[in-house]
This record gives sequence, C-alpha cells and structure tokens, in this order.
Amino acid sequence: MGNILKKVLVGVGILAALLFILVVLLAGFLGQSASESFASVYHYELQISTSGPIEDAVLLIPIPSCHDLETGANVTPVDLSRASFTNFDRSNISVRIEHVDGVPMLNISADRIDPIYENRIEPIAIMPGQNESKLPKPTHIYSDRYSEETPVLVEMELYMLDTSPGHEIDTRTPIEAEPLFAPYRIVGNLTGSGGPVDDYYVSPGSSGYVVEVPFILSFDAGDENVLTISSRFQGANQWWILGWQSNSYNERLRHEFTGPCNGTYPVRGILVTGEGVY
Repeated sequence: MGNILKKVLVGVGILAALLFILVVLLAGFLGQSASESFASVYHYELQISTSGPIEDAVLLIPIPSCHDLETGANVTPVDLSRASFTNFDRSNISVRIEHVDGVPMLNISADRIDPIYENRIEPIAIMPGQNESKLPKPTHIYSDRYSEETPVLVEMELYMLDTSPGHEIDTRTPIEAEPLFAPYRIVGNLTGSGGPVDDYYVSPGSSGYVVEVPFILSFDAGDENVLTISSRFQGANQWWILGWQSNSYNERLRHEFTGPCNGTYPVRGILVTGEGVY
C-alpha cells in the first residue's frame, strides 16, 4: 500500500511539474505574441456638409495636438500628405494646417463651397439563382441643390491613420500626455451612467470629460443655411493574444452652424478615456 501511495505521489508531482512547464511556456509564447504584434495608432476623421452654398469661406477647425517638451511647440499627428479626401473639390478648396496663437488648426478655405446632393439608390431584389453581375448597376445622380430627384446631402470627408506614434499611447489619462482637440477647456465629467450627453451618446460605464473647443469661422450664406462639422479622433493600442485586443481613448465634436458666420464659436464635445483591455 505504501509503495502504491508513493508512486501516486510521484506521478502527481511529475504531472504538476509538466503543467507548470506548460504554463510557463504558454505565458512566454503569449507574451512574445503580444510584444511582437503590439502597435499604437491614431485615427482622425472629419465630415463637413452644407445645405446651401457658402461664399468667401475660411473655416479654422480644431485638430488634435499636444505640447512637445523637446521643441516647446504644439504639434499635431495630423499629416495631410497621408490623408485621404472624399468629395473635396481640391481644385477650388484649399486644405492646410495653420497655427493660430501657436496652436495647429485645420484651415479650409474657398471662394465658394457648394453642397453636394445625390439621388437615393433603391435596393434591387436578387432572385434565387440569378447572376448578380447581370443586374443593372445603380446610377448616381449629383446636384448642387436639393430636389426630389437628389434629396440626399453628401458629406465632404477627410480621413487619416497614423501608425507610428513612436510610443505606447496613454489611453487612461491622455490629458497633457496625448493629442486632443485644442485649444480645449474641460467643462464637465462623464458620470458613467451612459446615455445622451450634450447630443452625444455615451456607453454606460464610460469615463471621461465634457470639453469645449473654439471653431473660428468666416463665410457668407443664406439665413437658413446649415453648415454641419463633425470630427473624431482616437488613440489606440492593440495586440494579439489568441485574438486582437485593444484599449483606447476617443474624442468627438459635432455642431450645426446656421446662417452666415463671422467669429469664434465654442463647441462642446466629449472625451472618453480608458476603454478596452488593460
């Protein structure tokens, strides 16, 4: 009986040692996978639409920036040479970065910016066994004014992805550490209860702030004209451990400007921090 018990204990010990080695090897493999696949990225998006023409337009729009201790200047990750543009008439609309009181802002200017309207595309039913390639292609119709034929207002869009921030992004506490729409002022805290906050929807449990940033706009337009500007910025870390995982912070701004504008307009947005896996 004693010999049997001794053999059982030895077997249990060997099994425990094998399991320990397996756990160590697995941890090392997962750690190596996470290290090799780790990447930090910035995403910047901008959408603009106007219900009617605006003339003599100069739009100074906040973009993300932060203070660089080495140069003592405010710098932005937004690089227009790497940006993609959709529905921007670049032959008539100038898009550049301008420093206003030392803060980088996006300068969009033109003698005239016309709206873009398009028709609605009705879905085409596909019957069983029908060759999709032989179906008629949707026809897009565009106009610079609203009509029954072209009722859908189209946005001008700018998109940029920066895959080389050069450091792990501080997604928990990005204030004074990471690029944010600037110049900004914190005017409130997110409660964590979720729901609508100043026309934005916030997921339950989210932490962060309500912020205010200035738009500097100058243009002529009809009294009923609506210029809508929305932008979003996200900083994220991502890695692979048995699937992609990530954490991030993001900031959103959106406002509708009615009629002609000539001045500085404070716009409220939200900054959500500490989302994801840590």
